[in-house]
Amino acid sequence: MKARAHTLQCLLAALLPMAVAAPLALFAAPTNQPAAMPEIQQSVFVHPNNPPEGRDPFFPSSTHVYISGDPDKPNQGPSLTDLTLKSIMGTPPRIFAIINNHTFAAGDDGDITAKDGRRLHIHCVDINPKAGTATVEANGVSVVLRLGP
Repeated sequence: MKARAHTLQCLLAALLPMAVAAPLALFAAPTNQPAAMPEIQQSVFVHPNNPPEGRDPFFPSSTHVYISGDPDKPNQGPSLTDLTLKSIMGTPPRIFAIINNHTFAAGDDGDITAKDGRRLHIHCVDINPKAGTATVEANGVSVVLRLGP
């Protein structure tokens, strides 16, 4: 019986590695074919001109997506005429001006919300409390704002 058990053990030891390695060859990828990359498609969004052409899916009742006027012409930003000097306060070392509810010192930069809701980035150049004026510039244009009556 020992000889038979010894023969079975040797046979089992020889067949076991082949039994484990054979199924692994079935799952191996073929080496002669390169992997094909999928084609990536580009998203395209066309701005609608009116409500029947489309709408904003997140804000369906808003009208900000509709192009008004010539679509090739860029929109002009808010003008400096939308700025209002509301107050000048402080003493000579520290003088502040309130422009459209935003406080500026001489040399400060900031964003102002215009009457139509668009933002305008301005730079406060100078504040003159005796004359009641503040000089600001935006987009390369400088304007002197005066206190209202």
